[in-house]
Amino acid sequence: MYMKSLTLLLAAAFISQFANAQNHWPSTGSAGIGTSTTPAERFEIRDAAPSYLKFTRTSDVLGSVGGIKFDMAGTEVARIETERTADVNRYSAMIFSLKNFLSSANMIEVMRLHENGMLGLGTAAPNGKLHIHVPHGTRQAMFTVGNVSSANGYLEINNATSAAGLYIPSIKGRGYNPGHTFGLYLVGESEDVTSAGAYEAAVILDGRSQIGTRINNANVLAINSMGVNLAVVKADGSFGIGTPVTHGHKLAVNGSALFTKAVVKLNANWPDFVFEPDYQLQPLSDLALYIRENKHLPEMPTAADVARDGQDLGEMNRKLLQKVEELTLYIIEQDKARKAVESRLAEIEKRMEILK
Repeated sequence: MYMKSLTLLLAAAFISQFANAQNHWPSTGSAGIGTSTTPAERFEIRDAAPSYLKFTRTSDVLGSVGGIKFDMAGTEVARIETERTADVNRYSAMIFSLKNFLSSANMIEVMRLHENGMLGLGTAAPNGKLHIHVPHGTRQAMFTVGNVSSANGYLEINNATSAAGLYIPSIKGRGYNPGHTFGLYLVGESEDVTSAGAYEAAVILDGRSQIGTRINNANVLAINSMGVNLAVVKADGSFGIGTPVTHGHKLAVNGSALFTKAVVKLNANWPDFVFEPDYQLQPLSDLALYIRENKHLPEMPTAADVARDGQDLGEMNRKLLQKVEELTLYIIEQDKARKAVESRLAEIEKRMEILK
């Protein structure tokens, strides 16, 4: 009788303590800590202060500290765990793993967050705040918006080549604005002050070698349309439109060009020297002989020269002006000679009238 009374007393004390702690274990199978009502979930922790679920490993070694496993019909399908990664200062990482039936390991790590804030997707050793590592043939990143189909509008980061063992970083954007030609929109915002040098700009494209030096041979920039080259910037700073070969010129155009104004500055003297008093014109007889033998004017390029080297517009204009000025002097001399002949003829006609 005494033992029965003691048992009832202890049970009452336990029930009283359980009720004060507001822990609830209803017959539904759910469990509640800090709540006297039916838990909202299978397991609920309710408190006025932050609630924690703590896993403690008593041994201080590298490796897994604790985690949560998710099981479906006897098969593990997901896992979240914490792992100690360094043998000093207890540095750690949070690891997320998922079931993958295509993998021989089945459970594969898909994401890891290190104590330094670096997040790795597909890699256990991220080299930046976000490091994405994917198998060959897998898109690296895809960005879409809620009210536009992902097939109509997206920003994609991918490998531009499907060849195994090769990687060409590619950024592709597809804009969706019916009736307008928006694809990928790049905007650079800068302070609106005078640039200190040509290396400063609101938008900068910088092509360099793999060892971080200036490019000397490869193209710096190419503008293509579905693999067809439209324009190219060469390593020497020359620009080719419709051709990747500039032949040493700063601008090469394969096709016609339209200008509203073109200014060419020459280093050579402008041919005003033709009008200096000491300038000697070539006698017309010598000029006629030269033309008969060479089939072009003196100091002018031949047809073969132009076919081979093209024309220097500035130099050609200078030479043409020189020839026009020389021609003007020839005309002036011919006009003087004509007037002298007319004067002589007038004098002869006057004397003949007198003789009559």
